[in-house]
Amino acid sequence: MHELLQYQLKKIGYDEQGSLTREQTEALIDAINDTYKTADENCKLCEDTLEVSSERMQILYRTFKDNARNKLARSEEKYHKLISNLQPYYFFYTKDSDGRFTSVSESVKEILGYAPDEFIERYSDVFVKAMDIEDPDRPIDQKDIMPSELKLKHKNGSMRYLELREFPILNVEGKIESIEGILRDVSKEVKTRKKISDMLHFDTLTGISNRLHLEILMEKLLFDHYGKEQRFALLFLDLDHFKHINDTLGHDIGDSLLQQIAESVAQSLRENDIFARVGGDEFIIILDDLDSINLTLAIHRIMKLVRKPWTVRNYELRVSASMGIALYPDDGKNSIDLMKNADIAMYQSKKLGRDNFTFFKEEFNVSVHTEMKLIQDMSNALEKKEFLLYFQPKAWLSNNEIVSAEALIRWRHPELGLINPDKFITLAENTGFILKLGRWIIEEACQAITRFNNVNSNKKPKLSINISVRQFQHEPMYQILEKAITDTGIDGSQLLIELTESIMMENKEEMAYKLKQIKSLNVGIALDDFGTGYSTLAYLDKLSIDTLKIDKAFVDAISKDGTQNTLLDTIIAMGKTLNMLVIAEGVEHEYQREYLLKKGCDIYQGYLFSKPLSEQEYIEYLTK
Repeated sequence: MHELLQYQLKKIGYDEQGSLTREQTEALIDAINDTYKTADENCKLCEDTLEVSSERMQILYRTFKDNARNKLARSEEKYHKLISNLQPYYFFYTKDSDGRFTSVSESVKEILGYAPDEFIERYSDVFVKAMDIEDPDRPIDQKDIMPSELKLKHKNGSMRYLELREFPILNVEGKIESIEGILRDVSKEVKTRKKISDMLHFDTLTGISNRLHLEILMEKLLFDHYGKEQRFALLFLDLDHFKHINDTLGHDIGDSLLQQIAESVAQSLRENDIFARVGGDEFIIILDDLDSINLTLAIHRIMKLVRKPWTVRNYELRVSASMGIALYPDDGKNSIDLMKNADIAMYQSKKLGRDNFTFFKEEFNVSVHTEMKLIQDMSNALEKKEFLLYFQPKAWLSNNEIVSAEALIRWRHPELGLINPDKFITLAENTGFILKLGRWIIEEACQAITRFNNVNSNKKPKLSINISVRQFQHEPMYQILEKAITDTGIDGSQLLIELTESIMMENKEEMAYKLKQIKSLNVGIALDDFGTGYSTLAYLDKLSIDTLKIDKAFVDAISKDGTQNTLLDTIIAMGKTLNMLVIAEGVEHEYQREYLLKKGCDIYQGYLFSKPLSEQEYIEYLTK
């Protein structure tokens, strides 16, 4: 690496273990290429000057003592000629042994705008310092004299950065007789260093600290707090559903939104608070020296600020944030543990419905380790045949006769035992494993139907399966269902797929087309958890829906005294008006069944009739 580049990177505190992105590296090279070239030439010129100056002046003074005035004059002429050539780049001065100016070169005007006498009057106090030689007997080597950097104001008010070197002129007794100084304008190099520093330490989109700078600031903060009874809070903030904005409106809109949010949050923080962007829509905020009440108020203020409407290119956007908080030193004594635990708490906020904040608890950590184990074990669970289907019967409300069953997946984990889907389906969704698992469920359900047909072929028992939103949106569902039906030889009418309303959030026309394709296979289609998701009333009569499934929450709201439940009654009436079957799930009490029957609901399922059964238990049900 070029020595000057090393010198500059060291000055900005660059850590050799850090890394630059390709774009940062290219920008860095473009920015400093010309400066380094000029610096190389100037340094060579400076070295020649200093060499001539130091050696020649020693000769001049000795010659002067020896009364060799002619030789002195010639040397002085050569010296001043060289000085004159360097005027655009350097200026020079001499001081007496007490540090007072005795002369300043005319070139100071080109660099700082002041005439020599003006410069002396303005800056003499800055330079009044006699050089201290620790060991006068030791020869002074030019390489031992390290440069220093000064920040001086130009006469026009602008700031200039100067590199200063001072050299002692010794008499025959080895004592300082005068001091020679040379100053070089390094303003351009300083600006380049700042640009490099900004590229290394600040986020290019929002201008706030990046991850590297955050780590540096956190290490300093931890050092300052070490051994003291002082606490600070690390807030991990993640915007809710931000990916949806990027996917629907474009990344340019998303980037503009991030810039606005970052600017507003930054303005709401104190000067000593730390604010950094560590991912696409992930931010870290560190609040120091706050008691619990003021910390909570600050968190609410930030959440409210993010929640306000944002106008981006004629779009009015509303977002919220999920936040996790870790406290030093309770939740971690180093940056890694604090960030990890705040991240864990943030995901807990998302699990609790988003748009809220959660303080870290140790049990969250245990839960995360369990989830990580499940994710690791999940990838091999299919090959090991650890997944299986359970079946919950559905019955007519009028006579309790079995209509069909819903296939519910279970995981027979070798260490954790039988695991219900609420423990692993979300993990499968987040990791993308749901696509592979979903195909297996379809194939296994169709094979189960063939086994049920062997038990009761006359009635052709039906079976419903749940299709995840991600699976429906990203998989060729028609082709997958068609192949499974053909391979097993079942009748398509024996299969029913259950979808949630959220499939209609976007691309409604495309989703409606997909449903129509599936309907051509004679496969039944049910809208699951109806009334709890996104409104699809405008499309409900256009979709190929056979069945509405009432969410358990509405069933739980049925009172024992039979008080009218207007919302539930409306859903049932709407389904009947559209000639759909209406199924109520989660029925656990007789009074709930009676109310549903009275209101015209067709089918029910739940623990009142039967819990989910193993395949053998369900076959026994079918044979009764």
